[in-house]
Amino acid sequence: MKHAHLLRVLAAGLLLTGVVAAHYTWIAAPPLVKGKAARITIAHGHRFPVSEEAIAVSQVRALAVAPSGKRVELKAARNGASVSADYTPGEAGTHAIGFVQDRGVTSRTPQGVKPGGRDANKDAVQAVRVVRTAVSFASTGRVSLPGKPLGLEIELVPEMTASEVTLKLLRSGKPLAGVAVHVLTAGRHQPAEAGKTNAQGALVYAIGSTAKPPALFVAEVVEPAAKGANYDVSNLSTSLYLSW
Repeated sequence: MKHAHLLRVLAAGLLLTGVVAAHYTWIAAPPLVKGKAARITIAHGHRFPVSEEAIAVSQVRALAVAPSGKRVELKAARNGASVSADYTPGEAGTHAIGFVQDRGVTSRTPQGVKPGGRDANKDAVQAVRVVRTAVSFASTGRVSLPGKPLGLEIELVPEMTASEVTLKLLRSGKPLAGVAVHVLTAGRHQPAEAGKTNAQGALVYAIGSTAKPPALFVAEVVEPAAKGANYDVSNLSTSLYLSW
């Protein structure tokens, strides 16, 4: 019971550092031209869609998935207040672009926050593993969402019609139910709750005639660590950048 209570307290504290604190991380790409390099942008900040801070490049793994399913690892580099990577599409059609930022494990101790988990910090009050992911889509023509996951640890998979988008939240490929999804649109500094995922991990969001793209959907999950891990909880967050 004591351990369960600690997890609830940790979860509440971690959530305050994410969506509620209004800082987001996302990935975006311009329209693509087959055979021509495009600049992919990884952004961070609270003034979506403007990036205010570059995240740590050493923690970033960026990738692109072509319409055929071919996966290409992208080399990320700092670019002012953002991180960028070049991608040259070899196929026509819609390409999925994503990244993972594994921030590793840190511990809160009486002396402050330190790298490493409970094995390295015996006096840790809490030890947390933090992972961010993000997905967007770009095309050589009209974007046609494939409705397929990239295979990230956590991700939002979209399917869109003219009036709505269906989002499915996956954790290691399995649906996550009961998770709040927030949405942010250009010029709006505070997110609105789009709803919670159902038993199939899905959520339907009405685009509406007044919604102006792009939109950023974000979800965050705090879960207990597996037995024997050197940390207490994982803080997993993901974003989906969509335009229409």
